[in-house]
Amino acid sequence: MESNGSVHGGVGILGKNTTPHQQLHINTGLQAVALRATCHKTITICSIYLSPSTACNITELGDLIGQLPPPVLLLGDSNAHSQQWGSNKRSTRGKMVEDFLLKSNLSLLNSGSPTYLHPATVSFSAIGLSITHPALYLDFCWQTDSDLHGNDHYPIVIITDTPLPSFAKPTWKLHKGDWAAFSHQAALETLH
Repeated sequence: MESNGSVHGGVGILGKNTTPHQQLHINTGLQAVALRATCHKTITICSIYLSPSTACNITELGDLIGQLPPPVLLLGDSNAHSQQWGSNKRSTRGKMVEDFLLKSNLSLLNSGSPTYLHPATVSFSAIGLSITHPALYLDFCWQTDSDLHGNDHYPIVIITDTPLPSFAKPTWKLHKGDWAAFSHQAALETLH
């Protein structure tokens, strides 16, 4: 599933046709898309982008989560800095996300590894967040790929040790992706 660039900037969810899923229609002003998928269990996956130039508040995040059937895996670029997930500073948005996690009883999968390399300053930060319902927390192992693949965000890899049903065996070939073209297209969609 992919979002409409004019409505949702650069968010999207890619999945295999052989994995049972259905798109969820959500009513939010945030840049987000969601689907319900059966992986090792049926979960809701939501991709979100919080632009650094657009205000966002805890109520909007709460309203979004309230529309998503649990258990939820919320993934995206938060542009929020906090020492809790590996940044060296705490921003106002970082404090808001911390409060959201506490208020909504959600768990953070991030290990503290950087998820972003700022090209101009060659500094690292952790703004790509992977948030989940506590019922899923122990199901996943979170890490970043060590190769940027031509992008400024490290790919986040979330795996599970739980056996997948036979119809959903993963066959990702990340090394064959045209990451430069994908990054360029996402940037163009964000501008429109």
